[in-house]
Amino acid sequence: MPACKRSGWPRPERPVETQPDVVLAKVPRRLAGWGIPTIAVIYALSAAACCALAATGRAKFTDLHVYRMGGEAALRGASLYGLRFAGLPFTYPPFAAVVLAFFAVLPWAMAATLLTVGSAVALPVMLYLALRLPPVLSWLGTRDAWRLAPAVAAAAIWLEPVRTTLGYGQVDLFLAVGVLYDLSLPDGSRRKGVAIGLAAGFKLTPAIFVVYLLITRRYRAAATAAAVFAGTVIAGLVVMPASSAHYWEGAFLNPGRVSPVQNDENQSLLGAMSRTLHTSHVGGSWLALAIFVALIGLALAARAQRRGNEALGFSLCAITGLLVSPISWTHHWVLAVPALLLACIAINRDRAQNRLAKILGMAAIAAIAITGWARLAREVPGSDWLHMPALSIVYSEIYVLAGLAALAAAAYPVLAGYLGARKDCGKPSDRREAQGSGFRSLD
Repeated sequence: MPACKRSGWPRPERPVETQPDVVLAKVPRRLAGWGIPTIAVIYALSAAACCALAATGRAKFTDLHVYRMGGEAALRGASLYGLRFAGLPFTYPPFAAVVLAFFAVLPWAMAATLLTVGSAVALPVMLYLALRLPPVLSWLGTRDAWRLAPAVAAAAIWLEPVRTTLGYGQVDLFLAVGVLYDLSLPDGSRRKGVAIGLAAGFKLTPAIFVVYLLITRRYRAAATAAAVFAGTVIAGLVVMPASSAHYWEGAFLNPGRVSPVQNDENQSLLGAMSRTLHTSHVGGSWLALAIFVALIGLALAARAQRRGNEALGFSLCAITGLLVSPISWTHHWVLAVPALLLACIAINRDRAQNRLAKILGMAAIAAIAITGWARLAREVPGSDWLHMPALSIVYSEIYVLAGLAALAAAAYPVLAGYLGARKDCGKPSDRREAQGSGFRSLD
């Protein structure tokens, strides 16, 4: 029976299957013999090696120096946005400087060690929380999730976004943990939205998850997140009134205050368009494209969540936010690392896919993880980012291309289903049946 005859348009949403899957269970069973302590030791050894290389790399904890500079300004009541460390400004909201005062009062070695070790711990926690999102929550038990998360983290810590986060001394892993913690809470929890609001108050990019909560009709959580975010603005205003006025009166809208948008490490639509078109003046066309991608990405994320797939909803929302943000450094893309794990699980548990399709899907994930998320996106000659050769431009846009491909892959079955339903409803016999049953023709 055609879709228009059965229920009109659109088709009713169907919940995702939540029965345990035999194929998916194979992975935890293979790890079960090792035990959680053994897997934790393996991860600790991998993390120690990666952290040691990050600590001695070229990044030299530059962003941690900037964080401490901002924290010291908050303690002294100094002007925040006129300061520079090695030519780099403090670019976050004033609330971030208030929080980062904690690192400013610590000795340098202690601050660097604490942030590095904390980030290494946050990575498997982030992956574990991703495995607690529906419907994966119903496929994996708690112990299996705790086995799988550090096992995957032992490899994931070597991905370029994670290594860059460790090397620069960034906090992106903690923000990702906050977002995933909120989404893993039951929708009725009074705490849901608090961590997202705090993350958005520290960096603006996670604010897209406030919109995600709103369009998925979790109004109390969205209101909580918005209220907490407003609280962070007020806190910054109380502690640093002049800097807060400067930031919120319009400075936050100018991406050029952070860096030239064409910087090859800026893995956003704005950065990709600037490098491809060989000009940084792409404001109008970028804004139109960003709005279009945001609408498509959020619509797909909301559709997935309504069908019971919070894991897919999170992944699509995270990728959308990274694409449409004016500045998305490579280390910002740690927010999309859980999407690789969730995509791998989804491919392996789908009984409808044939073996070749699964192999191709896993090969695509491996290609993104190994080639795209190695240093390839940053291995371009010189700093004349507006006049790079064609191959270097492609290298410099690996993250953006991977993100757009992910959205296209999610949109394809939706579009194919819509076109197929319209085709079915366009047949003469179907039109007569639909009209005869009281439904208006869709033609």
